[in-house]
Amino acid sequence: MESEDKQGIGSNFESYRERLTNFSNEFELGLFLHILKQNLLLMALIIALAMTAAFLYLRYTPPVYEARTVIQLSSSDNAKRILNVNQFSEDNSLLGEIELMKSKLLITRVVKNLPINITYFEQGEIMTDQRYPSSSFVLEVVEVRDSSILDQPVYVNFTPENTFQLQLNGQPIGKQEKPGRVAQNEFFDFKLIVVDPNFLRRIESSEIAFYFMMNKPATLSNKFSRQLGIKILNNTAKTVELSMRDNNPGIARDYIVAHAEEYLRFDLENRELSENNILRFIDSQLDTVYRNLRDSELQLNIYKKENRISDLSTLSGTYFDYFRTFDEELVRIELEENMLKQAIGTINDAGHNVDVYHLIPLLTGSVYEGAIEQMLEQLRKMLTQREEIQFDIKETSRRIQALDYSIDIQKKLIVESIQAALVKLQSRRAFIQEKIDGSESEFSTLPGKELEFARLKRLFEINEKYYTMLLEKKTQYRISRAGYVSENRILERLLSSNEPISPNKSLITIGTLLVAILISLGIVVLKYVLHNKISGVNEIIKLSHASMTILGMVPKYKKDIPSSQLLIDKNPKSTIAESFRSLRTNIQFLSDGTDPDKPRILAITSTTSGEGKTFVAINLGGIMAYSGQKVIIIDLDMRKPKIHIGFDAANVEGMSTLLIGKSELSNCIRPSKLDHLDFITAGPIPPNPAELILGKKMQEILDRLKEMYDIIIIDNPPVGLVTDGLPILKLADNPVYIFRADFSKKQYIQMVDRLINENNLHKLSVVLNCVDLDRHRNEKSYGYGYGYGYGYGYGYYEEDVKESASLLKRLFRS
Repeated sequence: MESEDKQGIGSNFESYRERLTNFSNEFELGLFLHILKQNLLLMALIIALAMTAAFLYLRYTPPVYEARTVIQLSSSDNAKRILNVNQFSEDNSLLGEIELMKSKLLITRVVKNLPINITYFEQGEIMTDQRYPSSSFVLEVVEVRDSSILDQPVYVNFTPENTFQLQLNGQPIGKQEKPGRVAQNEFFDFKLIVVDPNFLRRIESSEIAFYFMMNKPATLSNKFSRQLGIKILNNTAKTVELSMRDNNPGIARDYIVAHAEEYLRFDLENRELSENNILRFIDSQLDTVYRNLRDSELQLNIYKKENRISDLSTLSGTYFDYFRTFDEELVRIELEENMLKQAIGTINDAGHNVDVYHLIPLLTGSVYEGAIEQMLEQLRKMLTQREEIQFDIKETSRRIQALDYSIDIQKKLIVESIQAALVKLQSRRAFIQEKIDGSESEFSTLPGKELEFARLKRLFEINEKYYTMLLEKKTQYRISRAGYVSENRILERLLSSNEPISPNKSLITIGTLLVAILISLGIVVLKYVLHNKISGVNEIIKLSHASMTILGMVPKYKKDIPSSQLLIDKNPKSTIAESFRSLRTNIQFLSDGTDPDKPRILAITSTTSGEGKTFVAINLGGIMAYSGQKVIIIDLDMRKPKIHIGFDAANVEGMSTLLIGKSELSNCIRPSKLDHLDFITAGPIPPNPAELILGKKMQEILDRLKEMYDIIIIDNPPVGLVTDGLPILKLADNPVYIFRADFSKKQYIQMVDRLINENNLHKLSVVLNCVDLDRHRNEKSYGYGYGYGYGYGYGYYEEDVKESASLLKRLFRS
């Protein structure tokens, strides 16, 4: 039994796979439309539920509004054409500017400039509306004592008596106050002012709950950071689109405008700060050198007056040339030392926000400018790479940490390189100073006054040279700063719409409808693919490879079948009566030229119970009795007898009692309401029906009945469940197998085919019961079953005419 179940499951699987493979080739429009018609209610329910869900979603989902602005980032440096200053290319600086735009630093500055430190809400039964820019009331906070109140919803319960009470987490805080007065509680001091003149009327007529929140700047920054969108529109033109999405259109508009303006302001402030720092350093050096220059000049003039020296021609020309070279070198070394020290301080103070472009003016003209510039270029690439990957990964990721580690190493390498350069400069200074000291000792033989005058003169020239170099440096940087022109500008100040971008009503409505239709059709297609029921005669022919004789088919009875199951006498001109006439005629054609007066045995069986073999047996017997033949129906389905129910008779004695010899045949034969139609019930259910049927007594009963009747119709047990009916099928002149449309499974056909071949039942013919004529009306396969006897077409018979007339009456009434 288990092996048969596995075989059945395997055959089902193979059948489903075959249907999927040959779906397009074997597509049956009639079956598909039938399944579609059966599931119309389910499809309508799915579509209705989907549209209801879409309506609820659109009704209760807070709308999202978007405001956008376009900024062009541009700068030009005309100083490059004037000064011989090497600067890095700024082609990749766009990513750095984008990182600045989305930084928490800039967002926090924007938030502080907007009037959203306190937000106001009106809460309904389902939705909550943020009131901005206007609210029914405003709050002026004097002092916050406890910061735990921040970011907490504080409800304001207004009363018709023009008072209010604050509530936090369902508990009242403070006491009942009147608007317009300074009040205090354990958390903060405040004054609440009602600004809507219709406010009290709204309180009385609605069930709106009012509350406010005092926001932390960090919380607002995190919120707007998630809602802010930045997109590069054109990399060549350096145009960037900033967008803000929020449930409140006013907040989205005001924020995006404030963000663009704050970026321009911040960029200007940042550049001015860097430039001022560098100029401040140069000015401090100029002040020191100027004081030294003034002192040395004063000393020189005093010495000249006191010693009456006005001409230096008496001094050796070699002395001045020699010492002038060393003095100029010392000035250059001192200037480079100061620049390198300033660069080290700038790198150490900046952290990860090193702006390598601001280090260029400090290193301009330095001997080590080229070598350090290469290291700064490498640092710039690392910083740019860090800015790029911050768009995709978190700050705590290992990749960011590894890159930060590399940046720290590169900064350390730059600092160590600068420090090494400082050490070399100091060594160079010591070497030159040693040369100067040695040279002074060599010229010590010169007259003392002339030598002192030469020393003072040399000191004056050193300070003058140093001062001149600083002035040149300052001039160069001022030219560079003046040559840089910031052209960052807002191309489109505000792009917004009063219509929300989300949820999209038309898109969601149409999309939901399409999805619901697709799901519904998918269910229908799935049911069609998984459909394993016999639906028409053509399927029996196809699956059996035309090896079975199709006796005919019986249409579906649209009304309730009476308990007697005998229908042909109720309306002899009905379609169902004509179908049994067709069966009767086709049985006559199957006689193969035998004597028509010879009694015949018709054995009717099926695969399982419920396929209608008893119904066919009773009505086929009744239609044969109408033709004047004497017919008797025998109920051999002794395990589940039904003939006595069909004829509304008692089942006290019958075939079971006849086969054991307990009853006489004459006592078991009962007449029906139709002339020439008798029947024998199954009798009490025996424990061994198979043995009784195989006994000699069965043949004796059949022989005696042949003497009495023209047609013997035997209602056999289902052969798919038990094997009791096989001997009678072999014995019968016309074995008939019943399938029921949309009930019998397709593998039953294979079972019948095996039954025919294994038991040599080639006389077996098939009847398809309970066929829906409305469904098959337009199918080409419908005509096959009618070709044996009633091909007049649908609408010929009396019941069809009545239905058509009724339909016409309804149409005319409408």
